[in-house]
Amino acid sequence: MFRRREEIRKQLTDAVAKFKEKGATSPEKALIPEELGLPPRFKEAMQRRLGRTGIFVEVNGKYYLSEQRLKEVQERISSRSF
Repeated sequence: MFRRREEIRKQLTDAVAKFKEKGATSPEKALIPEELGLPPRFKEAMQRRLGRTGIFVEVNGKYYLSEQRLKEVQERISSRSF
């Protein structure tokens, strides 16, 4: 169980890094997954739990990183740590 959680965390961290590296951090700078170097399953994941987090936002088939939402999620997660 924990191994899967760590794998997901690494994938998320890698995706965030790709968005930042490419500058896709606003609606005006949104890119398609292929431009970001993301796997095809990214779009599928956005239809499920990943999309509900609000970290990555879709606009007209392109995506950008919501740094504000990422910060909120990170703060919520760190407040749950024991």
